[in-house]
Amino acid sequence: MEQSTVTDFAVDIDDAAPRRTIAAPLPRLLHGEESIWQETNCYMDLWIELLYGWGLDPRPALAFTVTQDYEGDHFTFFKYPQADLELLYGTVVQETAIYDTLEAHIVEQVRRGHAMLVEMDSFYLPDTRATAYRTGHVKTTIAIDAIDPIAQRLSYYHSLGHYAAEGEDYQGLMRLTPELGGNGNILFPYAECAKRVRAPLAGRALSNAVAQLMRHHLGRRPAQNPISRWREEFPAQVETILARGDAYFHHYGFNLPRQLGANFEMLHHCLTWLGEHGYPVPASVRTATLSIASECKVLQFRLARAMARRRPDACSESLDNLEAAYVTAIEGLVASFGSVEPVHV
Repeated sequence: MEQSTVTDFAVDIDDAAPRRTIAAPLPRLLHGEESIWQETNCYMDLWIELLYGWGLDPRPALAFTVTQDYEGDHFTFFKYPQADLELLYGTVVQETAIYDTLEAHIVEQVRRGHAMLVEMDSFYLPDTRATAYRTGHVKTTIAIDAIDPIAQRLSYYHSLGHYAAEGEDYQGLMRLTPELGGNGNILFPYAECAKRVRAPLAGRALSNAVAQLMRHHLGRRPAQNPISRWREEFPAQVETILARGDAYFHHYGFNLPRQLGANFEMLHHCLTWLGEHGYPVPASVRTATLSIASECKVLQFRLARAMARRRPDACSESLDNLEAAYVTAIEGLVASFGSVEPVHV
């Protein structure tokens, strides 16, 4: 893993452009070895690493996790809301129009001090050596913070760290190879630009804003217990897993147990941060969020065992525990913070 300089952000009142100042490293409480779910999803993981790289704590912006729902075929693929990133960290995230070479756009935006978030092919990402690197074409998102087109080298945030790509990997990522650069049938990638336009909130202003965000997002929580709704369809899903085999089970595990469990582990981190900054929540609520995270891993192991034995498992005990923990967590948070119900026009 390539190490990068940790920086903080400040705005010079005599100059609209941002400047960076050296900051002390933060304790890395997310993505640690003690985590139940060390990885969440590609978009969340890169933002966690990017915020750490900027010298910012990623925990305050995790209040949105109370909105996760069962979407019928997956649990919400949770992502930091752009509005929350702007409010708390002074960072504006906008879609970038790609019409020239991808390399030209990234060079221009990085030159301006921004980070470019781009959907890439893991085939060319050296940090995916254990999975897709040079073996499979898997879409993922990375955040590019430095690029040298002459040396053909870039650095990027992805998964659990900060890495570099160069040579053939750089050419593949930037679509400079003959088979990619000259192929008009390949669509431009989806790209976003993260611009740090204001100083992040700090102190009491930050903690009050996070508490208000918690009330706001609790007002957007699912109308019904999403785990109860998942449970209704779970037996049929297990049959499908057994029928379709290991590859399908891998995708199912990522999009259901992992997204649910990792989401509530992130909520636990947010509640811990709130407690550290004057907004304590009952221990039963924090315990319930961790229970969901750990029970999802138990459920995933049970499904893996069912696959090996070729026998269905209703996972009734795990689902009982998940349903009860969800009620304890969400009802306890509403009792502690209240909620701002959305206005229906």
